[in-house]
Amino acid sequence: MTDRSPGQAGPTGASPEPVSWRGLRYGSPVLASGGERVGTVREVLGSDAEDIFHGLRVTLAGSKRDVLVRADDIELLSDDGVRTALDAATIRALPAADDEATYHLASVGWLRKHLGWQRDSNRDEEAG
Repeated sequence: MTDRSPGQAGPTGASPEPVSWRGLRYGSPVLASGGERVGTVREVLGSDAEDIFHGLRVTLAGSKRDVLVRADDIELLSDDGVRTALDAATIRALPAADDEATYHLASVGWLRKHLGWQRDSNRDEEAG
């Protein structure tokens, strides 16, 4: 991880390298649309079997509260972190992540029955 914010060019003018949802690192910074750091990636949510990215579980900065950010609300996944299309107030106002309403999806993470997400397959297996 570099010192620049996700989506900003570094000192040499190089842009951050986009990564797939599978390549995103836990603990990566998450920025709101205005560039403010709002949290860190706690979990990547998706279906390994169908290669579908659902979104991220984000631990809010200065809090122990986690929220779920849908894939549709994410502008960039990079080697530097995540840039969202949501402003900081909207992210902070998202409902807390609910562990009790989950479906387990492979070893990638948990798909929550939340924000309109639905189970995408019966083929996903329990982590071994």
